[in-house]
Amino acid sequence: MQPDPILRTVIKNRALVGMILAIVCTIPDFVSSREPRTLYIAPSSAGTGDGSTWSNAGSIENLSKFIAMAGPGGRVLLRADAGPFRTSRPITIRAGGTNQAFVTIAGADSSGEPARAEILGTRSDPWELDGNPGSEVFRLSSGANNLRFEQILFRNQGNGCFRIASDTRKLEVQDVDARNVRRFIENYPSESRESASIDGLTIRRVTVKGYSKGAIRLRSSSRSIVIEDVFGDSERQDGDNFAEGVALEETVHDAVLRRVAMMNSHDSTHEFWNGDGFVTERGVYNVLFEDTVAAGSTDSGYDLKSSATTLLHPQAEDNARNFKIWGISTIVNCISRNPHKRGGSGSQNHFWIGKGANVRVTGCQVEDSDAETTAFEVQGGKIEVQNSTITLNPDAHLSLIDKAGSLDI
Repeated sequence: MQPDPILRTVIKNRALVGMILAIVCTIPDFVSSREPRTLYIAPSSAGTGDGSTWSNAGSIENLSKFIAMAGPGGRVLLRADAGPFRTSRPITIRAGGTNQAFVTIAGADSSGEPARAEILGTRSDPWELDGNPGSEVFRLSSGANNLRFEQILFRNQGNGCFRIASDTRKLEVQDVDARNVRRFIENYPSESRESASIDGLTIRRVTVKGYSKGAIRLRSSSRSIVIEDVFGDSERQDGDNFAEGVALEETVHDAVLRRVAMMNSHDSTHEFWNGDGFVTERGVYNVLFEDTVAAGSTDSGYDLKSSATTLLHPQAEDNARNFKIWGISTIVNCISRNPHKRGGSGSQNHFWIGKGANVRVTGCQVEDSDAETTAFEVQGGKIEVQNSTITLNPDAHLSLIDKAGSLDI
């Protein structure tokens, strides 16, 4: 009797599966390649250059390839005690991990212990406007998702130690420093893309000293952002137009800035001197500032046009305008001290309120000894001040209110 046709198919399929399993078992790398790996990159490649050990270290130009080889949960270590990595052009990354298992790129010494790996660029040092502007370093393109960078020092770099150039998911940058950069984190699309949103960005324990454009700029519809324990100081690099410590633009939303300080943004390029600590543009919403500090900027400490914006315990000092609000904001338990106009055509205020603004201030301390200061300059918006103390020079102005403006103390 002939076997049933369905039975013949089952027997045939079982035989095929058995053959495949036999082949797989004879190729150990087929299975093991799915396991996370640790790979090694040094300033000068060595041996085979395959990254399997320090003695076979690979090149940083192949970082994207090494991330793919490391796999989800894997690590790529950058040698920190063999001199700096030298870069003069962007390193494009198109590989990453998974939501459950990031790939980590980290500085380490020869024993694998955490240590800052220096990445040295071509930006003029000390920086000059007509000098070499430097280059981007890591350009995150399509596929560069679920990445963690740590233990890195960037020096003398251009418009983005990290540049988000495509829609990207989950990026963590922590325990990283930068010296003399145009921007530390930059965000704009390339390769004909219309968007470069980052969904899930965490920046922790970062210091940026010496910037001409800014520390961090986020754009597109970037969201789910946490920036905490970050310090930025432009060190008064002047002339690169619109220096801004942290800037949120377009429709960025759901962002938290916690224990972030931005200092000395300086721009005397135009008659009106720009230079701001924190900036949010119209279209940005759901932003929380918590225990933040803005000081020493040639325009505003906080220049905020966003809606649904809350500031808890913010401090502003030594800016031409400590708080410059155009949008909808609630400011709680703030400290505003000694605004200082360094030059240009602007005014010197604790609070400058623009047309269309709706601001509620409560529990704040306003302190000043300069007769040239106006505490509240209201140019068409509305501000309500409650339970606050205001101490001014006897010759200073409490308020200057446009006919369309409103101040309620």
